[in-house]
Amino acid sequence: MKVLVIGLDGASPLLVEKWVKDMPTFRKFREGGWWGLSIPPIPAQTPVAWTTFMTGKNPGKHRIFSFAMRRTGTYERRIISPSMIGSKTLWRILSEHNKRVGVLNVPMAALEDIRGFMIPGFLSKHEGVPHPPEVKRKLERKFGSIEKVAGDVETAVLQRVESDPDFFFERVDEITDDLTEVSLFLMEEEKWDFFMVVFMGTDRIQHFFWKYVDEAHPEYEENEYSVKVKRYYKRMDQIVGSFLEMAPKDALVFLLSDHGFCPIRKAVIVNNYLQEHGILKVENGKIDLEKSKAVSYGYGDIWLNLKGREPKGLLQPGIEYEEAREEIAKVLENLKINGEKPIKKVKKREEIYWGPYLDEAPDLTAIFNPEWQAARRPEIETTRRPDKRYVVENPRWSGGHDGTHDPLDVPGILGLRGPGIQEGKELRAQLWDLAPTILNIMGVPVPIDMDGKPLPIASTKGDRLPRFKRLFGS
Repeated sequence: MKVLVIGLDGASPLLVEKWVKDMPTFRKFREGGWWGLSIPPIPAQTPVAWTTFMTGKNPGKHRIFSFAMRRTGTYERRIISPSMIGSKTLWRILSEHNKRVGVLNVPMAALEDIRGFMIPGFLSKHEGVPHPPEVKRKLERKFGSIEKVAGDVETAVLQRVESDPDFFFERVDEITDDLTEVSLFLMEEEKWDFFMVVFMGTDRIQHFFWKYVDEAHPEYEENEYSVKVKRYYKRMDQIVGSFLEMAPKDALVFLLSDHGFCPIRKAVIVNNYLQEHGILKVENGKIDLEKSKAVSYGYGDIWLNLKGREPKGLLQPGIEYEEAREEIAKVLENLKINGEKPIKKVKKREEIYWGPYLDEAPDLTAIFNPEWQAARRPEIETTRRPDKRYVVENPRWSGGHDGTHDPLDVPGILGLRGPGIQEGKELRAQLWDLAPTILNIMGVPVPIDMDGKPLPIASTKGDRLPRFKRLFGS
């Protein structure tokens, strides 16, 4: 059986449910197939989530824990890349079993020696470059000269969103249409057993315009941007419909997102609160990493200064390390700002992850309640405040998922349609369940070290998520 995977980065089950009457293709999944929620890992960040999907493993086994991690044996903060992935990908495994694959614009996809073709996506140094060269030549014969296939809005465009939102929407539409045209062409022209494409527009739009579409946002306002966001969802509905029309009759089609969204209105500068309790030290307005017991590098990640691991470690492994983690967790979990608790829970790494790369994970992860997130960089406010209120009011984004948030507060969408898929089945699956499901469907052995289990084992029978009840009726 062939498998087609259509990814919509960040597509929200809340918005799909809100607008499903105007989206006939989504209704086909909802009424004529399996439909429900995909549950992302912690943190629910694009690179972590898609790597979890493509490996069938938790971050402790695939090595991607955040957008930014501490370089081992140093205090350096580095941005992650596909070269850091410590596990085989779904398409590599399929290729090793003589399946032909096509992988387009998947975040964290690196150029690999596969049977088929690739156009890597977000965070790859080869982003947008068609591979192998024969595929690039075929695209140029069809579309003219192509250096790269754009799959995501450029940084310069993102920097202009507030000053020129119309240009932003126009660019997202242009990239979406171009990627659709290229994908449908290759889907028709190339031989494949597995084909996957990811569209980034839903994520980029929602970060900036979530407060115009989610009634639960404290600053909700319906205006022209509400209309533009809905229009983009309807555009994606039509595009997904085009893929369904072209898909072989024997193909099983997955429609999914790597995470959803929740409201954001304030960002907490975690390092200031570590400083207030003597955990973090500042010299000349800058964080002194060598003299600090711990630091947050952004996104809620907290890294301790451990002897034998960091260059100038302060904390002894064992009792002192554990006491420091307990102290930090207590400080942050008890934090109140104007009577509100921004942080839901602080988790130790071994409570979240397991596997050979556990020692590379943050020592602690602060999980935030909706409407709050951690400051995204290792920043600190240099002036000590008498009211001890270190908050960024109205951050640039009004919607988020990665700050770090509980996966059950930001689930994604998941739909299946095709041969053998019964109508109207409710579905709730971890992202790591999908790679083993696809391998199982295609007759390829599932590696024993994958964490996921093939569906329908992962179909929902448990409690429904309160904010997402409407997906499954009353």
